[in-house]
Amino acid sequence: MSSNNIKLSIFLCLSMCLGIGILRFSYTALLPTTRDAFGWSLSFASILGSANLLGYLIGAFLAMRLPQNKIMVQAIQTAAVAGMISLFCCAFSGLSEAWYIFWRVLSGISGGLLMILSPSVVAQCCDLQDRFKINFIGFSGIGMGVLLATLFLPYLDRISIQSAWLILCGFAFIICISMHLLLKPFKQRLSAQNIQTKTALPLNALFYSLLLVYACSAFAYIPHSLFWIDYLSQEQQLSLFWINLNWVLYGLGSAFGAFSAYLLARKLGNFTALRLLYSVYIGAIFIAALSPMTVLTLASSFLTGLLNPAVVFLTSYTILQIYGLAYKKLWSIATLCFAATQLIGGLSFSALQHFAVTYQQQFSLAALVLLLGTLQLFWFTRSHAYKSTPQT
Repeated sequence: MSSNNIKLSIFLCLSMCLGIGILRFSYTALLPTTRDAFGWSLSFASILGSANLLGYLIGAFLAMRLPQNKIMVQAIQTAAVAGMISLFCCAFSGLSEAWYIFWRVLSGISGGLLMILSPSVVAQCCDLQDRFKINFIGFSGIGMGVLLATLFLPYLDRISIQSAWLILCGFAFIICISMHLLLKPFKQRLSAQNIQTKTALPLNALFYSLLLVYACSAFAYIPHSLFWIDYLSQEQQLSLFWINLNWVLYGLGSAFGAFSAYLLARKLGNFTALRLLYSVYIGAIFIAALSPMTVLTLASSFLTGLLNPAVVFLTSYTILQIYGLAYKKLWSIATLCFAATQLIGGLSFSALQHFAVTYQQQFSLAALVLLLGTLQLFWFTRSHAYKSTPQT
């Protein structure tokens, strides 16, 4: 890889690490301890989770409206700094509920902007033949961020929860500086561009099929992304060691998610790989509903961690491969649908908890929704016209 491609890969990796891994999943990892330390109720903790999802939806909408030029760089840098500040402001207890809601919404906005704009910048600044490798390396950053959040879990009985949030803020500060330096060589190229996004191909059934299953996956992974640690600690009554092990496995799976999708797509082609990944994803969610056996929770942790970034990366790259310069607009639409479904799912699962629906029933519902989405993907990609060739 050339030096520019290496810089783009690291930039995208750090952007995904901050926008999704840290700003989103750190809350899940630190939720039980933060809730106890700050005296939050279970319902307020759920509201904060939904606030972040609302922010992600707003961020995706804002990103879709931005032109494809140097303004994207400014928006990325602003979003990264705002996300860092939100981590700092969530480190202190005793403040009003509105304070925490505001900063969790802002962290979601930052994540939505980074999720759309960073891959769009990479797509404009690299050659066509380099996009696949750069994107797979970049989307591995989601797993890196989750792993960073897991570093604190073994020590939460020895350090304050405030220290954990501030350390994450420190990581975010380093990422902000690094992203600024990595983007510098490409600002002039982006300044000279002002791409008008007109789709080269009509939005046919294939795109809507990808969109639908992607949205179903957003709904399906809500219980794991918001309530998994809480489920293990409150419902399963697992010790701190086993909770830590589950989350570490989730982080390890996330770190290898994009890489696994990359290998499958190279061997089988994009659509076959997507069908396989979604099929395994259904099982990974459903086994959490089968029984409280430790081996099943460990398997569910690892596989859901692996498969979420895998399908995100491969869906993003498939849209880029098919639609080219229309990528930013279409990836914005996909992310907007993902965010809207997440928000609806977060509110739905919070309501189900209020009405005493068990976690096992919630996992079953999540798996069922993803099953329906996956079946329609099989149907719409069955014809020869939609079979992609393996990547090289």
